[in-house]
Amino acid sequence: MNLSQLYYFKKLAELQHYAKAAKELYITQPSLSNAISSLEHELGISLFQKTGRNVQLTKYGQEFLGYVTNGLEQIDKGIATMKSYAGAGGGKIDLGCIITVQTDYIPKLIHGYKEALDPGVCFDVREDVSTALVEDLKRGLYDVVFCARSDDSPDIEFVPILTQKMVVVMSADCPLAKKEFVVPEDLTNQRLITYRDTIPIGKAVKTMLNDMGIEHAECAYLDESILAGFAVNGIEIALMMDTFFVRSVEQAVVRPLYNNAQERKSYYHRIYLGYSTKNYRPYCVDRFIEYITEEKTLIAPDDAIYID
Repeated sequence: MNLSQLYYFKKLAELQHYAKAAKELYITQPSLSNAISSLEHELGISLFQKTGRNVQLTKYGQEFLGYVTNGLEQIDKGIATMKSYAGAGGGKIDLGCIITVQTDYIPKLIHGYKEALDPGVCFDVREDVSTALVEDLKRGLYDVVFCARSDDSPDIEFVPILTQKMVVVMSADCPLAKKEFVVPEDLTNQRLITYRDTIPIGKAVKTMLNDMGIEHAECAYLDESILAGFAVNGIEIALMMDTFFVRSVEQAVVRPLYNNAQERKSYYHRIYLGYSTKNYRPYCVDRFIEYITEEKTLIAPDDAIYID
């Protein structure tokens, strides 16, 4: 048994597919198959069983994965620590994020981290919706994600790191465009559009609207660009987060949404850093998580109303 076999085993356990695992390991599929067979022969048990074109862990493989994950984590952290004594860094971090933080927040965060701690680390950044990001994080395809919080993911730690303000977007011809701000009563007789209620932000907005007694909103859209586009070019008004997408739509009229005309408290949605407490994390990932936790930039007043 050697260290490579253990890394191969862990990667195959994550992807459950020989061809995909071999591609990510930069080895041939026969080489991976031989390594796993040799490992199983040495242990005297079957670690995987076939399920169609894929494979899945046996009960023995599942138990062995826990030991391997813990062992590789300690080895990796030990190596990284020794390298840090010599001034060496590096490593690779697979990062997933929602599109609204991909253009501004994530580039600034990565640049700041490299400048402050580790210029040698590499980032593979991919964008997706929150639900898919969390599921892929559980599968080990990401090291960290930036997304909405999932309440049914006990093995994922969610740390709030950023806030986005809720606004109402409309065309200049809309009667509400003449107002300094919008309150829930103003939305009652309007044709209102907002996020699809099958995604986390959409569920949070729908709950907020229900609390306001507003049940006629069309919950059908995935992101701010299309919401703002419809609002500016149609008869709808859009309820959404104030992101760079809104500002990129010409002639969009943006107004804050307050709880009432007296208190004028704004509604905010939080973006979270998510990472697995169960999956293996290299030293560079733990260091990145520590940096984010210390440098988090929550921007909201003390009396903000959070809808997540």
